[in-house]
Amino acid sequence: MISVPVTAASVFQASVTAFDEPIISESSALHFGSIFNQTGSSCALDNTGVVSGACMSGHENISVGVIGISGLVANQEYQIEVVGSDNGVLRYQPEIMVDSVLRSNVDVNQRISVTTIQNSDALTISIFGNLEVLSNLQADGVYQAAYTVNVNFQ
Repeated sequence: MISVPVTAASVFQASVTAFDEPIISESSALHFGSIFNQTGSSCALDNTGVVSGACMSGHENISVGVIGISGLVANQEYQIEVVGSDNGVLRYQPEIMVDSVLRSNVDVNQRISVTTIQNSDALTISIFGNLEVLSNLQADGVYQAAYTVNVNFQ
């Protein structure tokens, strides 16, 4: 008798659901108001919009930055990172608040991050922090210090 081996095979499918990059948009611009124009001047803006230090507290444009992030996948862990800047004229060291959790820049660099899990597809970040004059400014000049918001999924 000749024995014929018996084999069986089945084909199955691997599935995945695609997602897109989150959408990051500015709802309110970060503005420290007016700062004393001399090198070494610095001021802080807190999460309530109050400035201290070399910034004028009565300036009408003072505002905490508000960044909206949408298009998230609910219940996914995300790292929210804000990177300040040092452009040789101004140094911006960010502080942020996500879901009422305050994160300070404790290592004195321009980078801060928080890990969060959202139960919805959107979140809002409040951005404030410290600003320092690195090079004398011209009175009445308008100066900017950039910052970057990164959203990384874990």
